[in-house]
Amino acid sequence: MLKKVTLRLSAISLCLISNYCLATEVVDEDIENIEVYGKSYRSTGTKSSLTPIESPMSFEVYDSKLLELRQVDTVNEALRYVSGITPENRATVTIFDQYTIRGFESYRNFYDGLPLQYNLAYNLAPQVDAFATQSVEVLKGPASVLYGSAPPGGMVNQTAKTPQAISEHNFRARIGTNNLAELAVDSTGAITDGVNYRFIALARSRDGQQQTTEEERITIAPSVTFDISEQTSLNVNLYYQDDPKMVPSTTLPGKGTLYEASYGKLEPDAYAGDENWAEFAREVTMIGYKLNHEFSNSISFLQNFRYTNADATQQNSYDFGLADGDKVLSRTAYKTIEDAEGFVVDNQLAMQFKLADSNHHLLFGFEYQTLDSTFDYADTFGASTPSLDLSNPDYNQFNDDTTAALDTYRQFDRLEQSQRGFYLQDEIKIDALTVIAGLRHDNYYSLTDTLVSGATSNQEIDQSDTTYRMAAIYTFENNIAPYASYSESFEPTPGVDSETGQAFKPTTAEQIELGLKYHNSDSSTKITAAFFDLRKQDVVVNTPDFMKKTQNGEVQSKGFEASIYQQLNDSLDVTLNLTDMDVEVTDNPQNPTLEGKTPIWVAEQQASLWLNYFFSDALEFNGGVRYVGESQLDAQNSGTVPGYTLFDAAASYRFNDSYRLGLAISNLTDKRYVGACYDISKCWMGAERSIELSLNASF
Repeated sequence: MLKKVTLRLSAISLCLISNYCLATEVVDEDIENIEVYGKSYRSTGTKSSLTPIESPMSFEVYDSKLLELRQVDTVNEALRYVSGITPENRATVTIFDQYTIRGFESYRNFYDGLPLQYNLAYNLAPQVDAFATQSVEVLKGPASVLYGSAPPGGMVNQTAKTPQAISEHNFRARIGTNNLAELAVDSTGAITDGVNYRFIALARSRDGQQQTTEEERITIAPSVTFDISEQTSLNVNLYYQDDPKMVPSTTLPGKGTLYEASYGKLEPDAYAGDENWAEFAREVTMIGYKLNHEFSNSISFLQNFRYTNADATQQNSYDFGLADGDKVLSRTAYKTIEDAEGFVVDNQLAMQFKLADSNHHLLFGFEYQTLDSTFDYADTFGASTPSLDLSNPDYNQFNDDTTAALDTYRQFDRLEQSQRGFYLQDEIKIDALTVIAGLRHDNYYSLTDTLVSGATSNQEIDQSDTTYRMAAIYTFENNIAPYASYSESFEPTPGVDSETGQAFKPTTAEQIELGLKYHNSDSSTKITAAFFDLRKQDVVVNTPDFMKKTQNGEVQSKGFEASIYQQLNDSLDVTLNLTDMDVEVTDNPQNPTLEGKTPIWVAEQQASLWLNYFFSDALEFNGGVRYVGESQLDAQNSGTVPGYTLFDAAASYRFNDSYRLGLAISNLTDKRYVGACYDISKCWMGAERSIELSLNASF
């Protein structure tokens, strides 16, 4: 495996050197947008030029320099020091980014303002590598008024690195624990007058934390921007990613992870799978464009389009419960084959005008997306599936008899989905007051054809919802800016209510937020704080009858978040993040015993501290500590997953203008911890210590 990846790395390197060895200009290695909040900037929070500090909502931006400093590869890793978010719920799993925002799960990221399309019921979730990301933008709270279907807790948007006119070429080589080996390049410049390019490529391999697992990735992301005229520009982009090996989601029992077993406790690299049946391979191609046109100084149009084609194959196992005490784990094997094809387009017409003493930024939008996907599932249901002795594991047991038993259960789904949304937003400025008012109406349609054991069925869903947002912020002369907001969200819900016989309604949410923002004149002090009350309504809950569901539940999340940045002197700055939430089921008529309980995967208390210390222009040290409070073992809250405190460190040394050495260590003390549990039989170990060394060359 390593030889194959090394050959790929070498091939990419030779290709890149042949193209760029003539570059002689010395530049800074961090390829940044020339103007972070420039003329074409449209923020995640408002789809306008309003910056995070000006926005009446919890909205934060983490740029590529910070991601590079921490040697972040995934969105999960980028969110470790963000208030209100519990990342890495499945810790060692790399097939998707899963986290909770303000107590609510989120599986899907956005990329350059458009959703990374996939069927939420399955596993084929596109990921964009952090190396290809200019920034990670976090919007907390309901976001449907601009983005349609979205989780109530908020959304995460990765912005793409874009072509620049100034030539900059950055190469990175990286090695580390778990046999990490990586080569990457990020190059940009002018092809000719008015035509700029960017080329990003990456090849990476390493062992997974769980025994016998591996990871491989090849990423290629070219883009070209054509400045057609002073009023019109067109960016054409491609993102291709091949992940032939990834770490699947395989759980371990609570006995041995959380609790002492007869053989002791399992090590962080424990695995419940089998090396002959541990595969997750994914290939994703995304092709898109952004068309910007200014009709005048006050009227502009943006069309953002992306086509996605993806497929994935998974061979994995899951536990069927403990047998013979607490040592032997019964297992079942399964296989999935998935593919997806679709596109999404967002059209934005922006108008600016003055009315009396108020300045208006009016935004009209229409978004349409469609996704066709298939899902082929086979399961042994335990037949001919070898068990695993956790005290003395043998990871080489699955054979032809096991795969033959996959016919025990088979299911094939074909799903067609489409969604269209019309939205309107008015951003009003009157002196120091900014008011945002918006609404959006969405229609969602899906048709699912299912084949199970020769029997066919289909389910049609046709749902619509209108969401609203109203927010205001007032900035005093001393830069203290209190704000208030009300926002809503919705998510389409498949299925039929067993009690009424009617199709489910969309799951909805509403939030009230009061906050405060402050920054001094030189931005050496920045403070944001927010109180929020968020309610998710029309939640689908189980009835006492087997496999029956109805829709009348509610979950409430309320709490406080704060982020404080302080530059103490020319050499030292610190950032403190605090979170205190109360998340609980407030209504479940079918199972009142769950009322007052906290959902799984939610750490209600969190805190983190990050510091940067500059010894000189050449040497920099960075360090952090993050505390994640306890979460619940299961929906009944019959136990807890203990909280944990982890330390991280980073350092960089710049030899000259062209070369820099970087070091990043996460979980510095190699603390053993459990990331989260679904119930007593399904837990995920936390990430062990990781040490990564990088050499960056810029020309």
